[in-house]
Amino acid sequence: MTQPLRIKKLDLHTTQGESGALLRESQFVVRYTEEALKRPELAISLTMPPRPEGWQSNELPPVLAMNLPEGFLLGRVIDRYRKTMDIEDMNLLAVTSTPAAGRVWASSSGERAGAAQQPVALRDILAHRGTEDLFDVLLERYATSSISGVQPKVVVPERPVAGDAEVLERSAVKVPDLIVKSAGVEYLGLAENEYICMSIARHVGLETPEFWLSEDRKLFVIRRFDLGPNGYLGFEDLAALTGRHPSKKYEGSYGDVANAIGDFTAPMIRNASLEAFFRLIVLNCVIRNGDGHLKNFGILYGDPSTAARDARLSPIYDLVCTTVYLPKDVLALSLRGSKAWPDRRTLERFGKDACYVKNPAATIEEVVEKALAYQPKDRESGMWKKIRAEMEVGARTIQMQKATRQSYP
Repeated sequence: MTQPLRIKKLDLHTTQGESGALLRESQFVVRYTEEALKRPELAISLTMPPRPEGWQSNELPPVLAMNLPEGFLLGRVIDRYRKTMDIEDMNLLAVTSTPAAGRVWASSSGERAGAAQQPVALRDILAHRGTEDLFDVLLERYATSSISGVQPKVVVPERPVAGDAEVLERSAVKVPDLIVKSAGVEYLGLAENEYICMSIARHVGLETPEFWLSEDRKLFVIRRFDLGPNGYLGFEDLAALTGRHPSKKYEGSYGDVANAIGDFTAPMIRNASLEAFFRLIVLNCVIRNGDGHLKNFGILYGDPSTAARDARLSPIYDLVCTTVYLPKDVLALSLRGSKAWPDRRTLERFGKDACYVKNPAATIEEVVEKALAYQPKDRESGMWKKIRAEMEVGARTIQMQKATRQSYP
């Protein structure tokens, strides 16, 4: 009987060039090349600059664990490889990391990127009839393009369509740039749920990527926001930046997230990033999104050498109304010591003390007002009616302390 595969070394690549290697010794070791020691832009993480002694840890470094498959996709990988390899982090990284992972990816030593995969036109995805079959086809074709998350999703290269100048211009960068999500069988209507919640986020003024809902409302499609003129931009989620493995994404607090945003964003962009984060927290409370964990916030930057000038809170992603499915759901992380949905006073204190927002009361009022003013094209949608009912509960909870609001010096 053959021994299951156990990878001992992987080469590490970035958009800016080859960085070094990940080694499995008594610990995991990241060792940078001599070239990387001279070029800070080759760092694989804002938390791991090149240094001669490298970096050692008992767990796979968070920036590399960040895109490991979870949930549905992990199940697919296990089904495919359970007979030939141990199912553990370094092996998972070896079989799922591809150039589509983002700015940083890993490969077996000497292995190069494979042939470009066949792209798909966005309009064909959105208009397809029999969407479940289409998602299965896409999953089978592109499932090795690593992207994290529990929800069934796949990264797909977009085929430019004649007459679409924007897509044709972007196609000069030969990388996948669409993420297609399926609702799955566990949470019916999840694709439409996310489309509505992301539309509300855009309506209240938060930055979002481009996104769409398929005609049969079974697929949610979002365009990647980590693409630049020269390839992938740097992106790290808050689990990675706070040194946590993805399995610990529900640990910590929103105060921890605010502190990390303050630590890792560029000084000139810091206040704007913190205010956007506060607006997002308020919106999560309105739409009752109980899944705002550490992996659902991120920092976007050009590369590690430019981060001091351009690192900022990334556009918003992965917003859903979770109480539609879990009526007793609460916050994913604690806010001022509690996971209960906060009232207005608690939010104001958090905005002032953790996010340094000058007038948190006005921000709360604006977000709540704009969120409640949103109207979808299809006002008779069953999912919209459910979300709207949850939003009204969320708004009432926030407004509970309005009459007794504490004033700040």
